[in-house]
Amino acid sequence: MTIGGIEFKITRLAFDMDARRILLAISPSAMTVKEMSIRLDIPITKCYRLVRSMKARGMLKQMEFLESDVASYRSNLRSINLRIEHDRLNINVDFTDGGKRVLEFCPRQTTARA
Repeated sequence: MTIGGIEFKITRLAFDMDARRILLAISPSAMTVKEMSIRLDIPITKCYRLVRSMKARGMLKQMEFLESDVASYRSNLRSINLRIEHDRLNINVDFTDGGKRVLEFCPRQTTARA
């Protein structure tokens, strides 16, 4: 979903239970998708889909190749803060690499800042 030219999927991913479990599992140390699938008991295809989606949105960092062509991943997400004031919804996303996204939604207008 795109709102005001900015992809809103990062917020949906943050509320997805399996995506959150993956983010928590790979915060302390990197893992391969296969390791995530086994440790978290999430089907491998769903793990690949979530990892691909989170990586595309900057929520994950691809680390190094452990075996031939098998990559490991680590969380790049520091925090997501949602704030509702009056008629506005503000979403602030902070990444461990220093990146930041700010989304602001109000009834008449939507703005976004990177």
